[in-house]
Amino acid sequence: MEVVQAVNLSKIYRTHEKPEGFRNSIADFFHRKYAEKEAVSGLSFSMGEGEAVGLLGENGAGKTTTLKMLSGILYPSGGSLSVMGEEPWKRKKEFLKKIAFVMGNKSDMNWDLPAADTFAYQKLLYGIPEREYRENLKRLTKMLRLDASLLNTQVRRLSLGERMKVELVNSFLYSPRLIFLDEPTIGLDIGSQDAIRDFIREYRRENGASILLTSHDMADIENTCDRVLILKKGRLAYELDVEELKKKSGSFRETMKGLLEGEGQ
Repeated sequence: MEVVQAVNLSKIYRTHEKPEGFRNSIADFFHRKYAEKEAVSGLSFSMGEGEAVGLLGENGAGKTTTLKMLSGILYPSGGSLSVMGEEPWKRKKEFLKKIAFVMGNKSDMNWDLPAADTFAYQKLLYGIPEREYRENLKRLTKMLRLDASLLNTQVRRLSLGERMKVELVNSFLYSPRLIFLDEPTIGLDIGSQDAIRDFIREYRRENGASILLTSHDMADIENTCDRVLILKKGRLAYELDVEELKKKSGSFRETMKGLLEGEGQ
């Protein structure tokens, strides 16, 4: 079963070009000029149930825009898109219960509250039964090697690695089936990176979940993904099997670096 099916997906951003000078600003009030930038262009790919796929590309290649369209945050400018059998931009309640979107550089937690308070709110928001909530909370903290005493600590007082772990617990409490991860290990120490990679693999194995992950750290892709998609200027440039690539090349990192920089296939 395909959990994601994108055909000729595109996203165009339209931005206002504000001119310099008072006179030009007055004229602009009546006749505004806009510029269009195509962030994603003609992107077609699919994901099977239980599959883990890495989405790579340089800054501005369209990775985060793609994730936002798949999760329903952004409406596509063109093409067709089906996620878990739904049109994601409709943001249906049942659809949102099946997906999670975690951004390594953006927090969904209230920094002035302990993580436990945000978890309790998540429990109410997603209608998680009490027993399931308690079992999931215990299991997730164990999988992430997270000290349970930290859940009652104000989030702003946690380290970067600890904050990322409570972010993951918060997003996985309701047992999502499709997870979008945008730079989940960015800025973390080696121990925290390893814990999060182990968590991704273990959660996927235990729950049969599908994972779509972006990262600039090749170790994230090498250790968690089956397949990799490489975007260049919003277009799909390469689609590769991770295990086959590791067998054929001496260094996965160097091979990926060469592909990203345009050195052959």
